[in-house]
Amino acid sequence: MSRKSGPQAVPFLGSWRIIETEMWDLEDLDVVEEARITFNRDAVGELRLLAIGASIDYRIGQRDGAACVEFSWAGYDESEPASGRGWARIDSGVMNGTLFIHQGDESAFTASREGRRPGPSTSSGKPRRPRR
Repeated sequence: MSRKSGPQAVPFLGSWRIIETEMWDLEDLDVVEEARITFNRDAVGELRLLAIGASIDYRIGQRDGAACVEFSWAGYDESEPASGRGWARIDSGVMNGTLFIHQGDESAFTASREGRRPGPSTSSGKPRRPRR
């Protein structure tokens, strides 16, 4: 794994909206703020989901022949110290991976790059109201 965030890190850089998990519903993920994972150029980032707010330390490497990011995270879950780890890779522009909470749950997750949500959208970005 490489600590430097060189060319291999580029596909992962930025903010990714967590749009689905194996264990939690989107409403639960967004209980405090929108669930997201962010990878900055300096090999650190942030994780926000459920009531967890944490900083990330990541490395870029390979998994099954594809570029991947492996990370540890530490922060708080409802004001209690919390930590864990995770990994992800990008397939067809979508990030897929697994999050682990130290001595707790684990869940597969899917994330889309901020500003690129899958599914139908409107030009205003607001849901359409049914016509009466």
